[in-house]
Amino acid sequence: MKKFKFIINGSDYEVSVNEVEKNIAEIEVNGTPFTVEIEKQEKPSILSLNRKPAGKVAPIATPVRSVVASAIKAPLPGSIMKVLVVVGQTVKRGDLLLTMESMKMENNIVAEHNGIIKNIHVQVAQTVMQDDVLIDFESTVEASTPTPVAVKTEVSTPAPKAAQIPTAAKTIKSPLPGNVLKIMVKVNQSVKRGDILMTLESMKMENNITAEKNGVIKTIHVQQGQSVMQDDALFDIE
Repeated sequence: MKKFKFIINGSDYEVSVNEVEKNIAEIEVNGTPFTVEIEKQEKPSILSLNRKPAGKVAPIATPVRSVVASAIKAPLPGSIMKVLVVVGQTVKRGDLLLTMESMKMENNIVAEHNGIIKNIHVQVAQTVMQDDVLIDFESTVEASTPTPVAVKTEVSTPAPKAAQIPTAAKTIKSPLPGNVLKIMVKVNQSVKRGDILMTLESMKMENNITAEKNGVIKTIHVQQGQSVMQDDALFDIE
């Protein structure tokens, strides 16, 4: 029970609240009982949604894929022993593609990149020459798109020209074993790319050794009639 005192127009009123059930209340005013109905006012609830502005989403860099076709060639003359792949086969770098015999030695031809075999130009027991095409190979190379960078342009005094650095000498090596038949050049002779430097006999066939670039013959490591092995040094060219 709750009791209240009210003064209305100078008169005192004692109000006792006996019981409240829902919106019906039993009260007494100065000892006189009353049943009253309480009017309830419901305030609408306001749901406030605070949304943060979405930030900018950085675009995902998509790698650029470029398909590169290349031909796998015979590194030296010989005979095909085994072909270990088929057209359409996916291979990985270092996978064995075929084996060939040359000078009574077995040579493994492997994939230089990941890719797909597109064509096979040889078969078992076929004889091939140096640089004959064995397999057409297609590889996929991924390169990320470069991020643009702001470049600040400044006017500056041009830098003095750097001193010219002499070109390093390149060693030309024997592509296969054989005998030196002819030497066409001499030390300090200027040659152009493609010029014949010497003739090498291998497997009863003559092979021309040519200059890979313009330059000057600095050293000759062999002489006519000499036997050489594969990868022996023949010339230094600068």
